[in-house]
Formats: sequence, C-alpha cells, structure tokens
Amino acid sequence: MARYSYLIFILVLLLGSCAQVGVITGGEKDLAAPKPITEKVQPPNATVSFTGNQIVIPFDEYFTLSSPTTSIQLVPPHATIRASVDKKTLILSWEETLRPNTTYAIYLNNTVKDLSENNDSIMQYVFSTGSTLDSTAFSASVIDAFTNATLADVIVALYDPSTKTLVNFAQTDRAGVAKLNYLRTGTYELLAFKDENNDLIAQKTEQVGFLADSLISIDSSGALLSPIRLFSPEQPLEILSAKFEAPASFLVETNVNIEDPTVFIDAIQVDSTASVLEEPTRLRIFVNPANLSSGNISLSTGANADTTTYRILETQKKGAIRISPTQANFNYAPSQDLSFRVNDLITEIDTALIQVIRVEDSVAVYSRANFSGSEIYVNLPRTTTKQYRIDFQEGAITTTTGKSPKSSLPFTVSSEKKYGILSINVASYAEPIVLQVFKGTKLVTEKAMTTTLDRVKIPELEAGDYTFKVIRDTNANGRWDTGNLETRTLPEQIDPFTKVTTVRANWEIEVELLPLETRP
Repeated sequence: MARYSYLIFILVLLLGSCAQVGVITGGEKDLAAPKPITEKVQPPNATVSFTGNQIVIPFDEYFTLSSPTTSIQLVPPHATIRASVDKKTLILSWEETLRPNTTYAIYLNNTVKDLSENNDSIMQYVFSTGSTLDSTAFSASVIDAFTNATLADVIVALYDPSTKTLVNFAQTDRAGVAKLNYLRTGTYELLAFKDENNDLIAQKTEQVGFLADSLISIDSSGALLSPIRLFSPEQPLEILSAKFEAPASFLVETNVNIEDPTVFIDAIQVDSTASVLEEPTRLRIFVNPANLSSGNISLSTGANADTTTYRILETQKKGAIRISPTQANFNYAPSQDLSFRVNDLITEIDTALIQVIRVEDSVAVYSRANFSGSEIYVNLPRTTTKQYRIDFQEGAITTTTGKSPKSSLPFTVSSEKKYGILSINVASYAEPIVLQVFKGTKLVTEKAMTTTLDRVKIPELEAGDYTFKVIRDTNANGRWDTGNLETRTLPEQIDPFTKVTTVRANWEIEVELLPLETRP
C-alpha cells in the first residue's frame, strides 16, 4: 500500500477565546495556544517502523483537555486513543495492535487548551508501522454558497469511499484554503463542513459542502480548481416565538422562510387574508382576542409544520388602533401605491371620513379608497405637488376590536426627477434567473424571470451605488434553493456582481451582467 512521507508536528490553526471567569492575570492576554516541544516528543513525529503503543508530547505550558474521547481521532481508526496529562505532558496510548505497513495520523481537534485563556488549536501527528511515509499534498478552498465569501475554520475531509472512514482532514485558514498533507494517492469522497461540536462528523444541523461528483481522484500533489460551496441544510420548521401584540395580532417568528402558510389557532383555521408576511421569517396573524386566553398556534409551510402555545392576559387586550404609512420615512415614489397599515384587521372603512389634503393650498385631492386585510389603499392623482396630509376622522376605520381614533399623517410623493433608472442586460443568461439589486447591504428589489429576457428595467431608484446578484434559478420557483447532502443536490449557483454601479437622479444607466464562466 502507499505510505506517507515526512511530516513535522504542526500547529495548523490558532483560535483565541475569552478568559475564564475568576482567573487573575498580571500581564498581557495570552493569545497563543499551548505549543508542543517538538524536539522532546517521543517517539519523534514522522517516525517510521513504529512498534509501540504510546506517544509522549511535552508542551510549553500547563494545559487542560477538552472532550478528548471525541476530539482525538486516529486515522485510519484501528485503535481507540486514551489521553492523560502529567503536568505539562500529554500522553496518548492505546491497547490494540496496529496493522503492519500502515501510515497513521493522530489529530487533536481543539483538544489542548491553556488554563488561563482557553486558547486551543488543531494538531496532527503522523507515524508509520512500515518503512516509509507518503508525500502527496492536496488543497481546496471553501466559500459561502449564498454570499460567495471565503470561509475560515471549515473542515475539509477525505473519506474512504467503500468504508466511509475518515482518511485525512484539514481546516480552512483565513483565506478559506484547507491544505491536506501526507496523503496516499487514490480515490476519496470529499466533504466540507462547519464542525460546531469538534467531533469530525457532519451533523444534519451543520453547514456542509460537497462536489457534484462526490468522488475525487488524487494521483499527485495539487489543488481543487473550483471552490467547495458551503450551505446551511434546510431545517425543520420551528416556531421561535409567538408574541401577542395589542390590540389584535400575534407576531410569529420562525427559523425558516415562510411560504404559503396555513395557520390554526386552537384547531380553527385562520383565514389567509388574516395573516401578513412582514419578513421572510416573520408572520403577523390578526385575531379577535375577545374569546382567547391560552391555547395553541399551529403553522405549516410547505412540508413543514410546528405548534407552540400562547397566553393572552386580559390587560394585554387593551390597545389603541394605530394607522401608519407602509413606506419608510413617509416618502412614496411617483408610481408607488399610496397605502397605510392598521395594527388590526380591517372590517370596514368610511371613505367620507378619509381625506387627502394638498398642503400648499389645503385642497382635498383624492377620489376613492379601498382596503385589504390590515391595509388601506388610497387613489391619488399624481401632480407636481410633493407635500400631502391624510386625515382620518374618528370612526373612519372599523376593525375587529373597534373603531379608529382621529389621526392625521403627513407624507411626501417625490418627483420622478429624483430617481434614476437601471437598464440591465441579462441576455447572456439562457436559463431562469432571479435578479437581486442591492444598495449597500440592503436588498432594494428582486425580480424572478422564468423566461429569457434581453433587458430588464428597474425604475425609481434613489441616487447611489448599487450591486447585483443573479441566482441561477434551476427549478424556476423564483427563489434561491439550498442544497441537500442526502440527495447530493447542490445549492443553486449565485453569480455576484460586486463592481459598483452608480445611479444618478434623472439618468438611465445601462449595465450588462455576464455569467461567471463567460466573464473576461
């Protein structure tokens, strides 16, 4: 069989953590993990013709062990490593007889921590029961599948495809690169994952990444050409909280995006018009709390479902009906719907008690209004006027819990000249895509295109700098889909466009977006 070549005892990664409570130190914070005294390790690292069952590793300071039964790994796993500490010395031993002509690696996966700062590291010790060691090296980079950012502290592991046993692993550095050394040539299964519990096993809740073809052949030293894309597996729906907010709604927060929700309160289904998705993971459910005190809220979205309990005190049911603009800063774009949100479910409006006033001359200018759910939509003839006020007389809105008080809200309708237009050429994409437009880190707009288009126009954009993402919407469902390790499904690819495009007021800016593989 192939054998491993020379290896020094290496400290692969250094991690710092906070000082323990109660520890008094007189100098600077210790930022270094305990280091092995290489020249005193017995037998020396990279020993060949190894015949013993014990390794003695002195360190430069006192230390403690963290979960040694799970964080110490022997590869191949032909024995169980026992760990003990004698002052500043770590002793690793085993009872089993190792196989002849076999190269072994012992990994200390954040096992050794110092006493004051709890710094730790990943360490590797290699020896052979045969006469030689192998020298093949292999590296791979890891990025986030959604942001395309490089990722540090990710395990990249190689497994025997027939036995599924761990053969070798390394952790990515700050540049997102993992360097696996001292490999024997052969075919392996490659897996990357965020090892949250340091057990070197990819858990269902941990971020994971793999190759389209799960197997990789390594016949000489080299590097993986394309990065491994790490993603968070889709998790079962969990209701994180269900908070009652006066006068008549629950705000339900979940751990996954909510799509086409079905809600039951005390086994009675809530009408779909009585729920509003405020954010991808936040659903507001309007109720009449008169006969509610405690019970269950059940939510299902897709194939996921979860149930939680609620409790409403009588004192919580008292709350004023409030009206607020749906647009931040009370500022509406020229073609934007003029709408207002009520903190209760609307049952009726009296349009005679609602007026839109032009501030410059106090003239009423709107013609009609309607409502849906908890929102009121007002028809407003667009003129050169910018400043308005909407007056709601007492009783203008009837909700499930009462009538609205008198209120008056100022708002602005901006001129078209304040905004710019983006004309985006997407003709190079011959597949369904989702186009995302960002201003800084804020998602400004998102457009799903199931049929190929030459150009997309995004009007009414505030002046400023914009960037883009294109989601390769493989299944044409209008959103980004994560991957699945069990079915070997990769996450949908995202093409980032980080070069800034500046939008100027009253200008139309043309941009061409090219797929990653066709860019110069």
